[in-house]
Amino acid sequence: MFMIIMNLLMVSCREEEPLEVFFEEEELLISAYLEEHEDKYSSLVQVLEITELKNTLNAYGHYTFFAPDNNAFQEFCNENGKSSITDFEKDYLTTLVKYHLIDIELECSYLRDGVIQDTTYSGDHLVITYSTGGLETIMVNDANIMERDIHVENGIIHRIDGVLTPIVGSIMDRLRDFEGYAIFSEALEVSGLSDTLDMIRIDLNDDIFIRSRFTIFTEPDEVYNQEGIFSINDLLEKYSDKGNPTDEENGFYQYMAYHVLPGLYFLNDIDSFNYPTLAENKLVNVKIRDNIYLNWNGEQNGGQMTVHPVLVLEEFSNQQAKNGVFHAIDHILEPCEPAPAYLMIDLTDYQGLSIGRSYSEKDLEDIPGITCKNTGIYFRNSILADGETNLQTTSNKAGWVVEFTLIPILRGKYDVHLHFASHSTNTNKVQGFWDGARFGDILDFEHQVRDPEYDGWKRDFNTSEYLGRILLTDTRPHTIKFVSLEDGYGNFDYLILWPVNN
Repeated sequence: MFMIIMNLLMVSCREEEPLEVFFEEEELLISAYLEEHEDKYSSLVQVLEITELKNTLNAYGHYTFFAPDNNAFQEFCNENGKSSITDFEKDYLTTLVKYHLIDIELECSYLRDGVIQDTTYSGDHLVITYSTGGLETIMVNDANIMERDIHVENGIIHRIDGVLTPIVGSIMDRLRDFEGYAIFSEALEVSGLSDTLDMIRIDLNDDIFIRSRFTIFTEPDEVYNQEGIFSINDLLEKYSDKGNPTDEENGFYQYMAYHVLPGLYFLNDIDSFNYPTLAENKLVNVKIRDNIYLNWNGEQNGGQMTVHPVLVLEEFSNQQAKNGVFHAIDHILEPCEPAPAYLMIDLTDYQGLSIGRSYSEKDLEDIPGITCKNTGIYFRNSILADGETNLQTTSNKAGWVVEFTLIPILRGKYDVHLHFASHSTNTNKVQGFWDGARFGDILDFEHQVRDPEYDGWKRDFNTSEYLGRILLTDTRPHTIKFVSLEDGYGNFDYLILWPVNN
């Protein structure tokens, strides 16, 4: 269970109207614009009045609002057996509005096929789908964008032809609801992993919480049937070896946990990496070719793959839940040890940390995975570029210590690089430690390069430092610690591990 908690810390129709960009209402705010166009949005205006959110959308900011039109709300009421919007509970309608609102301006030209990285005000992700055939159509979840890029004073409105239904269930709830995943769903229950996958939020203290995030690769029932597995008993017979299927050492438990990744990965988030799973110290390899494959073995034997690559079925993937997403696969995913691969470890990705907040040494005692001495941590938007984030020490006095617990790393030899934001206030002398042993030479958190635009040196830019080469003899989590040797701030973004093959 400790490893599970640790792993927690570390998504077509033709368009009915021609494509246009609207700029004529820039003096209006979102709610005011909707009221000015009640012929299309009177139902939405009524929802904003019921939820008392009209003034919120008339506040200055930079919002993107996916606005269902009147026809969308009429269909929504019909589907839910309601005669009008007033038949819904206020709390549900409040969640509904927040699910359609994002705190950043996104024109359609910036939307890419796949999940929108910025979350809605309900804390969820929306998924964009492009389809072609005549005019190009953009869908958000299951709704078509009918009018794009309506620019108003405090953001952008996209009119949509359907109401987006908020995700409320856990990833286990979603798997139970979907047809065709009965064996896998029951197997999660038998393994005991269903308890973990039902958790949506874990309160660490009165002020800090973890929003659980999981990604599951799941075999549909028909994939099991092709392998002669027609029930949970058949699956247990194939994999269970130590009596109790909830025992973390049991082969059945290991098989099921190997399908679950800690963290949220929609298909457009996935890259060619080795990803940790809830099976302790077991990693799954992802390879991006024309498709997405798991545990790809590139060796050929008479023209045949020596190990069957598992194909991710994109058409049946990106199925969202409140605490994760699941993807269908076309073959049984057997636990195995992949070859070492390029690895990026985000040092800001510890759940319980929120952008814009500072955390004292005591606060960090409640956030597994990161500890400090003689300093706190500030999770900041980068001073160098919008949208970039990093962690910075709150103390600039010599003697601060920051230690990170890393995800499991596959055994092998690696060159390790630290990426960070250089700044003139950073410290020049820091010593690194890997698993408590001194690692590499003293490094400098303030770099200098000749600025081509000015006659002088530039110190404020994103950079990296080579830490050294490390040989890992087993696959497991590790720690990396940094100790400042003189005054100045520390800055941490991510680690890169390059495998060394010789």
